[in-house]
Amino acid sequence: MKIQMMDYLPIVSLAIEFNGNKKTFENVLLDTGCSSTILDTDLSEEIGLLLDLENAITRKMYGIGGTEICIEQKVDSIFLDEFQLTNFTLQLGDVKEMHGFDGIIGIDFLTSNKLIIDFNNMEVRNSSQY
Repeated sequence: MKIQMMDYLPIVSLAIEFNGNKKTFENVLLDTGCSSTILDTDLSEEIGLLLDLENAITRKMYGIGGTEICIEQKVDSIFLDEFQLTNFTLQLGDVKEMHGFDGIIGIDFLTSNKLIIDFNNMEVRNSSQY
């Protein structure tokens, strides 16, 4: 998976599958400082991934930009190029309006796939590809 640098930030695309629907998020920040993968709530609604406020599990996310409440949600699959996780728990939040991204790939996805971020070659690859 190739990394694009935009305003000195590593950007990749990410796809999710939910209830048989698939969506690609093109402007996703690759963030080793974020513990959880977060997708924008409004963009996720396009494939029926809606906030279930009645059964919601909320998570308080902290960062340089302040604090944000996100809703935990399970998706069928999440893909970063050929790297895939099934039955993956991510967070839904107001990422687009607050930060300008479609989503943020956190350390949870990166460590689950044992991925290496190679800034010399501007790519993400599996540790077994070394």
